[in-house]
Amino acid sequence: MGHWVYEFSGCPDSGDYQQIADDEEPGDVVLRERPCGLRIVDGFVRESVDDMMMVARFRWVVSGDPSAVATAVLQASGRPPLARRDAWPVPTGSEPEPSKSA
Repeated sequence: MGHWVYEFSGCPDSGDYQQIADDEEPGDVVLRERPCGLRIVDGFVRESVDDMMMVARFRWVVSGDPSAVATAVLQASGRPPLARRDAWPVPTGSEPEPSKSA
């Protein structure tokens, strides 16, 4: 395990910057809380990875409320949206119908 360099670009409020990370390999998305707090986060999507130099490049997608940012960033990355914890399962048509007689 080594140190990765994460390069963030495109955020209109913070400009381009780098950060050292101790992760084994960078994920597809990064959500970072703004230094000022106020529950505002910046969402980034990974654009490229250089395994040899251990550099991951991320581009800014959106800023705002964490739940809205997470959804937008996952959509931009091509990942499925997050399911709400209190959401009821929605049948997709491939599940067997539950028996009405119990």
